[in-house]
Amino acid sequence: MDRSIGVKKPRYSADEGPSLTELSGYNAKRHEFDPEYDNDAEQALAEMEFKETDSETDRELKLRVLRIYLSRLDERKRRKEFILERNLLYPNPLEKDLTNEDKEVYHRYKVFMRFLSKEEHEALVRSVIEERKIRRRIQELQECRSAGCRTLAEAKIHIEQKRRKEYEANALKAKESGQLISNSKSGHKTNRPMKLETDGSLDLKKGSAILDAGGRDSPKTTGPTSAKQWDDWDIVGLPGAELLSSSEKLLCCQNRLLPSHYLRMQEVLMQEMFKGNVVKKEDAHVLFKVDPAKVDTVYDMVMKKLGNNEEAPMV
Repeated sequence: MDRSIGVKKPRYSADEGPSLTELSGYNAKRHEFDPEYDNDAEQALAEMEFKETDSETDRELKLRVLRIYLSRLDERKRRKEFILERNLLYPNPLEKDLTNEDKEVYHRYKVFMRFLSKEEHEALVRSVIEERKIRRRIQELQECRSAGCRTLAEAKIHIEQKRRKEYEANALKAKESGQLISNSKSGHKTNRPMKLETDGSLDLKKGSAILDAGGRDSPKTTGPTSAKQWDDWDIVGLPGAELLSSSEKLLCCQNRLLPSHYLRMQEVLMQEMFKGNVVKKEDAHVLFKVDPAKVDTVYDMVMKKLGNNEEAPMV
């Protein structure tokens, strides 16, 4: 005999959790829910009784209360039978194969289940999901045509490039948000490229760590594949990009430098040149924790702006 008295309650893992049947309070042996739908329906007539002294009006009112109670029982029975007939206590196999977006459509169309049979409702959901896919595909093809694509192969390449750019943009945003959180926790110390000492001088070595856009560990872009890697480093829309000339933008892309970092490096180099601390390229290497090749490139650009190709101005 199947006895459940004294049996320990089952334990569930964090991923599995209790089933919908147990969460709903359904007792399969009694075919009842605990609590039932409209569980307080019996309270309206719990203390009602018919007496011989009741007038005709009182008797009619009590009979009306009974009829209302019976209609509430009918609704409770209808809902229970609907749940059991549609097997709503268990996951629908159709829902398992759907994506997250399609699952939202499936849950949104559950309200029409009471008007349709199970087969008709599933057919409706499948048709709506298929319609969304077709509309999305049509929109993608229209965008590809606007971009100049004329074949399906070109459209496929365009869509893949678009998705890759969106993925890289989302990854960059996530990285920047993570950096902002870490900076806020450290008291915004890393947000200061330069640190003023007590004597008013600038501690370049301590403050230059933030200027390391690519870092010493970043790979160099050499060989025939470098042009492709430079194209992926897009500085359009970044802070300070509007202040750069076309040659300076190309320099930032080729050396994978952020415009704000490049402008700060340029400012520091010019200050140290006029102080006489930087006379040649090697003197600038100690100012920044950046790849020396990048420092040399920025140094050449600064010398070009100053109109001096060999020596820095002396004070």
